Amino acid sequence: MLVKAIAVKEDRSIYFFRYCSLLLTSLIYLLGDRDPPFMFKLSMILALFIFAKGITDIYKRIEKSSWMFKSILCLEMVGMLLQLLFTGGIDSPFLWCVMNPSLIAASYISAAYGCLLLMGYLLLATSFFYYISGGDYESIGTFLLDNSYFYLMLLHMTFFIHVLTDVKNKLERANTRTNETLWHIKSLYQIVEAAAQSESGNLRKIFTEFALRLTDQKMAFFWDSNANEDDERLIVHGTTGSEVEASIGFAMESRLKEFQSQDSPSLVNLFFHGEYLIMPVKSTTRFWGVLGIKMEAYSQEEGKHWFVQQLYFLSELCAIVLERHQLERIENQLIIIEEQNRIAAEMHDSVSQHMFGIVYATHSLIRQWPNIPEKQLKEQLQLILESSNIASQELRSSIYSLSSRKNGSSFWVSTVTSHLDSLSKLHTVEIRMKVTGDEHRLPVNHQKALFRIISEAAGNAIRHGYSSSIEVELILATGEAKLVVNDNGDGFDVFGRLSDPKLNGLGVSNMKFLVQSLGGTIEISSNQGMGTQILVIMPIDYYEKRN
Repeated sequence: MLVKAIAVKEDRSIYFFRYCSLLLTSLIYLLGDRDPPFMFKLSMILALFIFAKGITDIYKRIEKSSWMFKSILCLEMVGMLLQLLFTGGIDSPFLWCVMNPSLIAASYISAAYGCLLLMGYLLLATSFFYYISGGDYESIGTFLLDNSYFYLMLLHMTFFIHVLTDVKNKLERANTRTNETLWHIKSLYQIVEAAAQSESGNLRKIFTEFALRLTDQKMAFFWDSNANEDDERLIVHGTTGSEVEASIGFAMESRLKEFQSQDSPSLVNLFFHGEYLIMPVKSTTRFWGVLGIKMEAYSQEEGKHWFVQQLYFLSELCAIVLERHQLERIENQLIIIEEQNRIAAEMHDSVSQHMFGIVYATHSLIRQWPNIPEKQLKEQLQLILESSNIASQELRSSIYSLSSRKNGSSFWVSTVTSHLDSLSKLHTVEIRMKVTGDEHRLPVNHQKALFRIISEAAGNAIRHGYSSSIEVELILATGEAKLVVNDNGDGFDVFGRLSDPKLNGLGVSNMKFLVQSLGGTIEISSNQGMGTQILVIMPIDYYEKRN
């Protein structure tokens, strides 16, 4: 919306300049030489305004980079050349209105096209008016010298337009990069937040992928100095080969101490494999590895400052996230140990005491069995039975209080259902959710990821698909979780939308990264007017859940 508003404002500025310049030149023409009749001048001005209004309306309706837009520009140049025949030729004040199509060409197409258009206009106008002058000039050189003020001023204004257009294009590129960076940062935050409980290797893969996206280069890598195996040290995204990976690994190994001691990026030349921008990933307590991108030949012209900024930001964020991940793992282990100690103390104070009493009473009963009367024997056995029941009840009570599966609670399902109910009431949309299987099979990171995916898919179906009905089905089986989200919305062209980064929204990218970070797959099926289906399959590792 912001980009569209800026474009509309720019259109208005250019068209405002068009009408102002036409108004001023019309006044000069109207109050100037009395030779043409006043009504003739007035009719010419009216015709010019009608022509300008028609051309402007056409400009607004057609695509700025199309061949039709360029054709209309040329048509306007021809029209301006013809109107000079009736308004004074080379001495006409409307001669300066040629800056209007030149400015539009430079703003929307390219400065080179605007200059080419202007040069063609000058060449045709000079040739045409020289030949119709009827021999008033000795040569074409004399004609050019007599009108040199006009040509010099026009060339200066052309250069000025070229400079302004170049500045404008640079600002647009910077603004686009900034918006893309913010877009990726939002996406990165959500992905890291959901995938923080997964393996640290997944986090490194995420940052490598985002390094590729932020810098818009063809290859990015993360060299992990803490990996146990050599083949796990290097994480690569983009176009590469085994020789390049081996060369990168050797270079990182040989310069490890250098990277550990530096805090700024550096350029590493791998000879036949190109030049790489390298940034160490360090926190206050640990050196995690190296994040790098391959510098393409065209990027050298734009300078490395932008890439250094992006890589510096990513390396700091990566170090913070990895350190946080490690601290969370330690914290989780401490929580587990503390909970184990609490359970052990609780068992010792309740169940253990009863079990000790039962064992002691049973041992005494066995020793005194021959000498105990039958009545007393029954009383002793009854006491042992009551103690066993009490111990069993306390043990069962502890198990049920600790296990959400035993006490029948379903916090995650109820949370998701409550969220979907809120969406349904807020947007007057029918949303149905069905869960098959045991939700307690889901690890915490899978629960967080699936919650975000369901929320994003339902939100997209409502906001973009204008759906009136959404069905969410979650099937939890041994070893995997399968999520299917169907809606009856407008649908879209999947290939065209997902293949274009400008059309591919933040939500779809987030869902893909969430699924990929947990080793799953996602498939989006849709057609215009046929609704959309999202199919997600995630593997569930029982040992990961237990740990």
